[in-house]
This record gives sequence, structure tokens and C-alpha cells, in this order.
Amino acid sequence: MPLPVVLAAALAVLLGAGVIVWQWVGPSADGLRLADGEGRNADGTFAVSADGGGSNQVLNAVTSVGDTVVAVGSDTTSPVPRPLFLVSTDDGRTWRLGSVTGPAGYESTATTVGRVVGGDGKWLAAGNEVPTDAGPGSRGLWTSENGIAWTAVDPSELGVFQPSDKVADIARTSSGFVAAGTAVLDNGTEGPVVWTSPDGRSWTRIEAKQIGDSGGIRGIKAVAARGKSVVALAEPGSGGSTSVILRSADGGRTWTRTGAALKDVTPRTGALAALDDTFVLVPIRQRSDKGEVRVYCSGTGREWRRCGTIGGLARDGVGVLRLSGAGSGVAAVAEAGWQRYTVYTSSNGKSWQKRADLGELSGTTLRALTVSGGGTLVVGGDRGMGGNDNRLVLMAAAKGAKMAPVDLGGIQGLTRVARETTRLAVSGDRFVAVGAAAGEAGIWTGAGGDDWRAAGPASVLSGPRRQSLADVAHGPEGWIAVGGTMTDGSSTRMLVVTSPDGETWKGVPAEGALAPQADHYYLAAHSVAAGEAGYVVAGEDRTLGGTSPVLWFTSDLRRFTRADKLPGGQADIRIGDVAATSEGFVAVGGSVATGKEYGVAWVSSDGKRWTQRERVLPPEATSAALHHVVARDGRITAVGTAQHSGARRTFSAVSGDDGETWEYAWLPVSEAASVLDLASGDAGLVAVGWHGAPGEGDSAAWASEDGLTWHRHAVESDGLGGDGAQRLGAVAASEEEVVALGRSTTYSADQLLIWRTSFER
Repeated sequence: MPLPVVLAAALAVLLGAGVIVWQWVGPSADGLRLADGEGRNADGTFAVSADGGGSNQVLNAVTSVGDTVVAVGSDTTSPVPRPLFLVSTDDGRTWRLGSVTGPAGYESTATTVGRVVGGDGKWLAAGNEVPTDAGPGSRGLWTSENGIAWTAVDPSELGVFQPSDKVADIARTSSGFVAAGTAVLDNGTEGPVVWTSPDGRSWTRIEAKQIGDSGGIRGIKAVAARGKSVVALAEPGSGGSTSVILRSADGGRTWTRTGAALKDVTPRTGALAALDDTFVLVPIRQRSDKGEVRVYCSGTGREWRRCGTIGGLARDGVGVLRLSGAGSGVAAVAEAGWQRYTVYTSSNGKSWQKRADLGELSGTTLRALTVSGGGTLVVGGDRGMGGNDNRLVLMAAAKGAKMAPVDLGGIQGLTRVARETTRLAVSGDRFVAVGAAAGEAGIWTGAGGDDWRAAGPASVLSGPRRQSLADVAHGPEGWIAVGGTMTDGSSTRMLVVTSPDGETWKGVPAEGALAPQADHYYLAAHSVAAGEAGYVVAGEDRTLGGTSPVLWFTSDLRRFTRADKLPGGQADIRIGDVAATSEGFVAVGGSVATGKEYGVAWVSSDGKRWTQRERVLPPEATSAALHHVVARDGRITAVGTAQHSGARRTFSAVSGDDGETWEYAWLPVSEAASVLDLASGDAGLVAVGWHGAPGEGDSAAWASEDGLTWHRHAVESDGLGGDGAQRLGAVAASEEEVVALGRSTTYSADQLLIWRTSFER
């Protein structure tokens, strides 16, 4: 284990030269450590009923090759979301969860699968997240040889995809795959873009200027392929409801714009399908006043004609929702009436028959359908079950049989419990953990870090939509826990609850200083600290124009004062944590006000008026941010990350003069690592997180007596390490023991963890 190097920032400023001299100090091999402790599965400790709600699963697409059917989507029920692959290899009779190899941990990775295609031992699934919104690692592509075992394509191999590119559709060609969508051009406007690949991993980009006469094209919405022949449905540059048709005769490498321009056909994903000898186009979400949808056909993709009609749709339905084609036939699912769905099939695109009447499916969105090689019809989507629940819908019908729901409860590993422990605090021997359970806020309490039980009442922690608690603290007036509650699909308000004993809680109305201003759609808290003078709460205030930090103070847990004058350019600052100090309070975070991120430290004597200290940046680091902070024995210790020598590293910063000056140390690691929480106890400091390969790391903990000399403890036994990704995300230290809560996640399993240990020398 490499030892840390302590940078004692003597800050000896040489008069006249203005040079800061850094003294490098090596630590002693002795020091504060953590005992091996005991870890265990905590699912039973923080129990949630199986039907308690909180599920958030979505089904976006389904395809079939022979008897193999693959349905794809996303599962964000757990704090560790996953791409979703459901597979049947017997023509839809039985189903199982697929397997995924690749990142599945706590870093930013792709989690939503939007499209899937396959054939002849080559399968491709593509995500519909845009990296500019979800992080550079979220460009999701997965490949498979059999539709069962999937491998995530390393984002480093996808350099031909620009951050702002949007992949709208994919297709299987005889030479591999083609993907199409929209790119931002040099002049700032949108244009078409196509990618081709022989295997789904190595891609070639075809720019807008190489795609036929692309000057009047805004982007490609749908694509279908038959052998090497590819047809794309594009949006005209002028907008409107006229579709542009593009075609390629060589698997997508070169393109021409056809003379076909289908008026009153709005280009949308899911409108194209390919049969053995015909391309079929069915307008999506478009129908006439007579309840009819026009169907168009083309043998080569060059010339198109109206070839059929899907009729009998009611005026209160939107029309066809999705088209799916295979070599022998094509299927369309339509909203025949308000939330009533019907599936139509055709062998040639000309004559259509009603294959299945799905009836009324209240609250259901259908996005996916396919007809397998054996004639089994599979339809999928998801259904909102209330403000906290969104569950999969998957139905199948063998040829000649009635449509029936798939037994999703029988698919091992599919169902996850919606539950998270976000933070932990202790007072005396009373530990209190907060988080979320089944879509509601959750609080659990235990004496001595064991014998946990749910606190309440439930009415205080529940609401019409999702709510969660982010942090908890104990102070002179008792306990406080803070977080956020969704008031509708796009707005979040403060959630504050208090308790005299950690067991019985009551809500604080989100009024006055706790209420959002007009046109502010998000106001929630993520950190709280308690000191002798009272409590400080930190949160975020979001508008369409940006995000700003917020700090509140309360001395009695009833009246809250919002700090109205915060230091610095607030739109460029994020506050990550707060702590009570011997001088008052400290808040830490990061700022990009100068174009380069650096650590921020604000101090206050009363929790209302705040002063910014000098930037926190380890020597030779090019950027930094602080994420966690505690105070002990008159010293402030913060932990953050910094860019140093081309890598992101975890460091600690210690100040003995209320943030005026800082000393720095790198936490000891041998691989990638992240600190997720920090706590102080009578004997010293403890930090917890993970250590190892991103997405496959094990739980880890670090102990220090002074915040500068750290010892890493490998927490790998008792289920705290092993297959998948494990982490410890919350920690608190009492006089006698250290308790940490965490999670162990594989693709098919998701479990809570608890680890109990103590300091030793």
C-alpha cells in the first residue's frame, strides 16, 4: 500500500518575491487504524415490503430473430441504475434477465437502452441518452453474439460520436450495422449524421455533407435496412410535415436523396420497416378524421406510393404508435381509442388485419412490438402506477392464441427494491439513518448501530410523488433531517422533518424562507450540520437560467432564515457539505467562476453571514473540488478530488485557523477510488467509499488522527467486496464504534450493506 505524501502548506510567503514555499513531509508508519469489523447484508435491517412501490422500469423496444426475442429499456429503481435486457429463446414462452458485462457501478455510465436490432450472430443495442446531459460515459452501445449476453462498448472507442450527437435509430445490414440521427453543424444548426460499423464496436462517421443533398435536411428520424439497401426518413430543414427520403445501396456508406417527398407525413422514429422485397412506411401519431392511417410502400426506397390503409381507429386515439418489420411480415400497434390498443399485421404492407385487441390499458405507454419467426406477437411498454411507481408491461401471444401478460415476477433478478440509505448520524448511542424507501422518504434508528427499526409516522414521510432525505444531524434542539419532495412531474420543494428523540418525527412546512420563489422549479436540501448555536442547512435553487447554492440557519428547528448575501458568483458555485466548527460553521464545494474548477470554503460565525476564504487547490493540481467536511479539535478537515498529473485523485485539506490556510495530503490508493462520506469521532476521522476498477470496485475505508496521515482499510469480506460493485456511502462514529452503510450491486442483484468496526492503533 503506497503511503500518502503530506504537503505541509507552510505558506511561507517570501517578502518581495511573493513565492509560496511548500514543505513536503513523509508520514509515520504508525497511526490510527480501523479494526476488521463485521459486515453483513442489510436488506432485512432496512426492510421494505415487496409491493411497497417505488419501481421505475421502462421498456423502449423489442426485436426478434428466429425464436429469440429481446426487449430492452432501463431500470432506475435503485440508486445504481442499469440498462435492461429481457430475453426469450423459445419464441416468447419463457423469459429471463440477460447479462451485461461492462461498467455497472457508481460512475456516470449509460443506463437506458432505446433501440435494439440483430441477426446472424450480431446484435446491437443503442442508448438514447445524450452525453452532454448525462456525462461523457453515457454514450451507450452494447453488442451481443446471441441476444443474451451483452457487452458495453467502452466509451473511449466511440470517438466518432460527438457529445451533442443524437442517435435516433439503428438497423442491421448484411455488412453490419447502421445508425442515424442528428448532429450540430459548424454553423450551429442541426443536420443529418450516419454511422456504420461491421461489429457494433468500430464505427465510421458519415458527415452531413456526405449525405446526399443534405442542405435542406435537419436530421434523420428513422432507418430500415434490407441486405445492403438502407432507407432513412429525414426531417426537412424548414420543418413542417413533409418527410425527406434518403437511400443507400452499400450498407449506409454513401447516400442519395430521392425525389420522394411525402407530404403530411411527419418524420418520427419507428415509422419504417423492411420486408423481404418491400420497404414500408406508416406515419406515427397521425390519422385522418375518418380514423385512417395511410401506408406507403417502395421496392427500392427510391419511389414511394400509397399502398394500403390501417382503418377503424377512433377519433380520440392518436393513431399508430410503432411499426415493426421482419422478413415475412410487418406489425403496427395503434391507439384505437382513448387508452385502447390494437395490433394490426400485414404480410406485404398493402392489406392489414387486426391481430389482437389489447383492450383498455389505463396509464400504459406502449413503445415496442415484434413478431417472432414462429409468429409470436410481443408487445411492450410500461405503466404508471401512481406518483411513485412505473412498472413494465410485456405481453405475448403465440400464433392463433390470445394475448396474455408475461409473468414478470417470475424473472429472477428483474425486481429491485426501491431503497437507499443516504446519510447516517449519531448522538450518544442513538444512530439515525435517512434516505428513501419505496418512493417515500425513509428514516431508520438503532441503538449501538444495531437493532434498527423504521421511524415515523409514515404520513410525515410520504407524499403524492417521490421524496427522499439527503442528510441528518443532531443538535441542541434535537434531530433534523432534510431533503426534497416532488410536488409534480417537474417541481421539487424542500422536505424538512424534526424529532426530539430520533424515533417520532414531524414535518416543518415548506413556507417562508423554505418556499421556492416564483418560476423556481427546484428547491431542495442536501446537507445539514448542527453546532452549539443551531443548525445550518445547505441546498440548491434551480431555475431555467441556472443553479445557485442556498444556505439556511435555524436555532430552534421552527424558524428558518435564508442567507441572502452569499459570497462569489453563486451561479458558478456548488456547495457539497457543511459542518459546525469551534468558530461557527463551514461550507465547502467547488467553483468554476474563473474557467478552472477550484475548491471553495465559506465560513460563518452565526450561520447567516458568510465569508469566502482563499481557493482550495493542492499544489501542482490543475483543478479541484471539495465534497465533504468535518471539524474536530479546532481543525477543519475537508475531502475532495483534484486533477493531478493527468488523473483525478482524492485529497484531504486541513485548516487550523478557520480556513485561512490549508495543509494537503493525498489519500493512499493503489487503484481508482472515491470517498463518499466523512465523519469524525472521539479518536479520529473516518472516510468511506470504494476502491478498485470503476464499476467493479470494493468497499473501502480510510482512518486518520489528524486529517493528513491516512491509512486505507480494505473492506472486502462479509459481502463488502467481490463480484460487481460495492461501496460504503454513509458513516458515523460514536465513542465506541464506527458504523457504515453501503451497497453491493451486480447486474442481477442489488443489496444494502452494513459494516460495524472501531478505531485502533
